[in-house]
Amino acid sequence: MKILNASQLADLDSYTCDEQAISSWELMERAAGLAYEAVKTRLKSTSQQIKVLAGPGNNGGDGLAIAYFLAADGYDVDVLLVNFTSSRSDDNQKNLVRLKNKSKCDIRDFEKDTELPEINSGDLVIDAIFGVGLNRSMPDFVQELAKHVIKSSAYTICIDVPSGMYLDQSPGKNEEVFKSNLTLTFQTPKLSFYLPDYSRFVGKVKIIDIGLSQKRLSEISSEFNFVDLAFAKKLYQSRSRFSHKGTYGHAVLIGGSQLMLGSVILSSKSCMRSGVGKTSVLMPSRGHLALIQHLPEAMLIENTSEEFISYQELDFKADAIGIGIGIGTSESALKALEAWLEKSTSPFVIDADALNLIAKHKDLQDKTRPGTLDEQAPKKSILTPHPGELERLVGGWKDDFEKLEKLKDFSKQLDVVVLAKDAYSLCVYRDEVFVNSSGNSGMATAGSGDVLTGLLTGLLAQGYSSLDAGVLGMFLHGLAGDMAAKETSEESLLASDISTYLGHSFSKLKD
Repeated sequence: MKILNASQLADLDSYTCDEQAISSWELMERAAGLAYEAVKTRLKSTSQQIKVLAGPGNNGGDGLAIAYFLAADGYDVDVLLVNFTSSRSDDNQKNLVRLKNKSKCDIRDFEKDTELPEINSGDLVIDAIFGVGLNRSMPDFVQELAKHVIKSSAYTICIDVPSGMYLDQSPGKNEEVFKSNLTLTFQTPKLSFYLPDYSRFVGKVKIIDIGLSQKRLSEISSEFNFVDLAFAKKLYQSRSRFSHKGTYGHAVLIGGSQLMLGSVILSSKSCMRSGVGKTSVLMPSRGHLALIQHLPEAMLIENTSEEFISYQELDFKADAIGIGIGIGTSESALKALEAWLEKSTSPFVIDADALNLIAKHKDLQDKTRPGTLDEQAPKKSILTPHPGELERLVGGWKDDFEKLEKLKDFSKQLDVVVLAKDAYSLCVYRDEVFVNSSGNSGMATAGSGDVLTGLLTGLLAQGYSSLDAGVLGMFLHGLAGDMAAKETSEESLLASDISTYLGHSFSKLKD
């Protein structure tokens, strides 16, 4: 699903009206009607007090239409006209006239120096003041209203976006944004919903399909994509009945040190659950018995070192290599990583300590680039940093939008796919950004990233492109975590549970 900016959304609305031979007001009526149906499911009773905060633009027009539908169904509705400008959009004015003439709503003006309205914790507040076109700070009196609503603890539903939210920048240090319990957004997701800078303002998000032109949507080019189940299904490669283990590739996982052997076992298990044909593991020899006991399906590569990994040539062609999990940052680990990056032509998934070594020793970054060894250039590597590792790689950032630019620049510089792990992970290749929809807070647990590394390595070994492996693996990993959390709870979720539920994730792709 594409993520669009404000001008693209306006273009899509306009094109839809021409294509479907409807007015902009009729489109607003359709959107507001669908939003109203979603609002009704959150109401406790017809006696619950509803406060609709409506601006003078088209977002306010949506709010006025919702107020009209609520009043017509017998709900107790108060409307506050938040007049931050003296002019109204035509569609807003039309809805205001209808509301005044055909409903019994209490309608009041709210302007600078107007006393703040009474809002109680049991009320339902509908925020329809500013929409997706906001490009400057909200007036101070509107920011005071936002503070007032937040302080009341009333359940708040924001229409399209929480007022005060920008689509293309983070809020200023002292800027208020309405805090939403539920955001009813139209047709497409909005990038800001999934970035940490806005995390405390965005509650649950419901995307409402209002029937905008699919033809025009397919024509609009966007560098941002929202990865949901429908998107993941398009990436999935079905398996042939007439196939064998060689069909699905040979993955190698390199990792572990004397006190971090479990990470390799977790990664190996998820790799084998990815659908890969074979998984070989290079780890310190003291962990061999544990791996055999936990995962007899994996093959071991003999390693002369008992405590740390060391480089050694393979007597077979690896289709993908996952490296870095639990290797530590010792001189021994550095030399082994350097040798692998320099001598192997296989595509890499680079994680954990390998990322920290690359951040510390900048010369290693050159060795991650494809095409530096021979004519049979390796495929692009996938780097999987968590926020701390990412900062060590690219430097700090002032806000999420600067972070995005740094991610894109880093990807271009090394020609790599960067999977930046977070509450909503981002998979970035050059100017393309894929925002993950799956996952939960229970996955913020030790070993979760090791499971992801194994899954990505297995997908890469099966012949998925680096970008497709990154995007699909990111979604499947989060989906498995969601299924595991639903069964157990977010609090008790273990990384091994994520691996266990990977099979259920793949089953969803085939539904």
